[in-house]
Amino acid sequence: MTIMARLDDITRRWSWAKLGLALTASFLLGAIGLTWATVLYVRSGFPPALIEGQLAFDPHAYRAWYAVLIDKGTLPIYVRTQFVDYLFIAGLLATLFVVHLMIAKAQPKPRWRTLALTLAVLGPVIAASDAIENIVTLTMLSNPTGFAPWLGYLVSTISSVKWSWALIGCTLICVQIVALAWFRRHRSTAGLKS
Repeated sequence: MTIMARLDDITRRWSWAKLGLALTASFLLGAIGLTWATVLYVRSGFPPALIEGQLAFDPHAYRAWYAVLIDKGTLPIYVRTQFVDYLFIAGLLATLFVVHLMIAKAQPKPRWRTLALTLAVLGPVIAASDAIENIVTLTMLSNPTGFAPWLGYLVSTISSVKWSWALIGCTLICVQIVALAWFRRHRSTAGLKS
């Protein structure tokens, strides 16, 4: 049985209640991870805002920011933030997966159903790129003022990919929801006319 067939089978066998419970659990995991990581990020006193820090494309800026954390004595808190972020990543991955399964279950059109199932497999790429970004960041933090400069460019490149995937992924979810609503409305309107 292929992955797509297995996912299709899950959408047919799992009740809406079971999918809703899975969505709630994955969303809560992501929310807890995000909240905890945000608190740690703020406590660390990392100088730039999140997006600025992720898209700096400047190894000298990263070294300067890490030096600030060393001076404040908060570098260990910032390192912990990277590990806690994996809770958010796991929650995001699971949430994207379940949302696409729910869209597939509700979708009456086979091609759109196939798209939702395909995105259930591909959607977690966003979370995977975030996980890779954290690995590179942790590598930089193992030698915060002397890491290889190419790592600073690499981490920003991976962050760019992550944010691009996030934009594409959010757009595709919105398109699928609009299409689902349109098809369901069209189907119910056609049923009223007959």
